[in-house]
Amino acid sequence: MRDIQKFEVSLKAAIVDRGRLLLVQEADTGYWELPGGRIDVGEETLGHEAILAREIAEELGGDVRIAPRHEATSLIRQRPTDGQHIFLVIRLCRFVDGSIALSPEHRAYRWCAPDDWRTLNFPPLSDYARALNSAWSMV
Repeated sequence: MRDIQKFEVSLKAAIVDRGRLLLVQEADTGYWELPGGRIDVGEETLGHEAILAREIAEELGGDVRIAPRHEATSLIRQRPTDGQHIFLVIRLCRFVDGSIALSPEHRAYRWCAPDDWRTLNFPPLSDYARALNSAWSMV
């Protein structure tokens, strides 16, 4: 019998505007990440657009609008606070408009040019570097 991996599943947005990618800093760990989060119970049959709209409103404020594109990538990370493994689906999105108002989950945000993110601290035990390189190749 083969091992079956068990993951929490999250949907993240690689939001691009004028050649820059939006990253947010977690308030509890200080690590940088893409905005978005868990697919909640009951959302399994919803489209990515609806889930991302909810997550972006929660994390960046109800004023921010994005347009998800078809391109996607994924990554696996281990949450540093409890060791839970998370499978993240990352959708490339275009920033439409709005003013960012961070939720208490995040302490800062930054629009990064293609190489700016390399100086930021990302969660250990994750392949964020590969995923961000992949996201930039889709832009």
